[in-house]
Amino acid sequence: MLLRRLSRLQILFGFILLLGIFGRAWEFGSLPPGLNQDEASSAVDAYDLLRYGMDRNGETLPAHAIGYGSGQNIPYAYLMMPFILVGGLNPVTVRLPMLILGILTLPLVFYVGRKTAGDSFGLLAMLFIAVSPWHIILSRWGLDSAVLPFIFLAGFASLLKSNSVNYWFVLAGLFFGLSLYAYGSAYFVVPIVAGGGGLLLLASRRLRLAALLVGWGVLVIVGAPMLLYVLINTFKLDTLHIGLLTIPRLPVESRFEMMAAIFQPDVLHTMLNNARSTLSMLWRQTDRQPWFVLEPYGYFYTYTLPLAALGCIGLLPLAKKGHSIEKLLLLVWLVAAAGIGALEEVNINRINILFIPLIMSMAVPLLWLEGRLRYMRWVLIALLLASFTAFTVDYHGSQNRQRLGVYYFAGLLPAIDSARQVTDVPVCITGKVNMPYIDVLFEEPTPPAEFLKTVKYADAEAPFRFVTSFGRYSFGLDNCSKDPQTVFVLREETPPDKTISYQVESFGSFKVYKP
Repeated sequence: MLLRRLSRLQILFGFILLLGIFGRAWEFGSLPPGLNQDEASSAVDAYDLLRYGMDRNGETLPAHAIGYGSGQNIPYAYLMMPFILVGGLNPVTVRLPMLILGILTLPLVFYVGRKTAGDSFGLLAMLFIAVSPWHIILSRWGLDSAVLPFIFLAGFASLLKSNSVNYWFVLAGLFFGLSLYAYGSAYFVVPIVAGGGGLLLLASRRLRLAALLVGWGVLVIVGAPMLLYVLINTFKLDTLHIGLLTIPRLPVESRFEMMAAIFQPDVLHTMLNNARSTLSMLWRQTDRQPWFVLEPYGYFYTYTLPLAALGCIGLLPLAKKGHSIEKLLLLVWLVAAAGIGALEEVNINRINILFIPLIMSMAVPLLWLEGRLRYMRWVLIALLLASFTAFTVDYHGSQNRQRLGVYYFAGLLPAIDSARQVTDVPVCITGKVNMPYIDVLFEEPTPPAEFLKTVKYADAEAPFRFVTSFGRYSFGLDNCSKDPQTVFVLREETPPDKTISYQVESFGSFKVYKP
């Protein structure tokens, strides 16, 4: 009876949504195993802000976190705070906000597709994002910069909903302003889409001047702290405090200076090299980084970029077709995001703002087949679902689980937890992981004032400041205490003093040595 009451559109929407939820939620919390250092960094700052009112670097309400030294995006830390408040500090509460945003992306994509070219395109676009390996992987772990696609998409959906009798463009300005905090690539894309998109809507009489100006005003007000952040760190000004809000001067060179071509000696040559590398990566669909891609599936099943080229042609606003402004706006987003590939040396993550419009454009050719070779469209959808099935089996397989366990340091957190149970003795943590001190702060939260009073860096001016010690913890065998009572957490190493007997506990590839 219920199925009879539901329309074909509602049934297909529900099926695609459930398919997307399955791809993102099956074995969530245990895959990827372990925790990435960037996830732990955001989580520690979120916990410290929640409990102590400042992040681990001592900044209250930072507009941008200092992180390891060269900066880290802060919005995801704020998103984590209510989950940590309720569920404590653990990998599930760290990743749950991203899972929720990943699932919410699907109906938003449907809305954008529907506004762009009707119900069929909305469903196809939603299906393509639902089964995209890029977006599935992105939704399963808590990388700070991975919130950008969702926040920007929310702004773009608000942009499409804007018309001459409402003020949705004001909400678009809010989301676009928040995008500036999510990741540096938004510095380039937001002005083009919010500025150019607003003018297109105004010129087509889809938007009133008053709404345009108010929306732009909201964007400027919300984004002003990030503009100040860029100015402060470009011109080496002092940290700025506005009430509780902190706009920090980073202790080392900022990441946007290290990455952006405009800060390099030969700007044009750098941009050309970046563009070539980006085209190669988009064609091959891999950057060979296991955090972002599972080979051979790429960000969207390896051989599909030609579909995007055809899709861009289909998005050109021809007079005889409807939704011309919406198609042009989606094309503006795609082209502006692709421009990032010339401005910096990219990987899958650094250009994450591109993939939603890129993958949506791959669905355009299937829309063209709807009234011509309908059977071919269903053949292509069947191939896509078969590819999704193969990806899912391989992603959850033992080989990939073992591979990810190496890169996410599976076993390190329980090993640290075991070692810290031995009180009042030095603890030595392996240096064969990325930033091991953050895992200690994750397992044993330490007040920022106490951490800052005892922390020592190998090089305080390095872009990523490696901590050699704080409190009773030291990192890397060369920096460890010679005290015979020292407890060791090691990976591919053994304690240096062979005359001491140890009780050994194993946690994956990590071992805890207790005298």
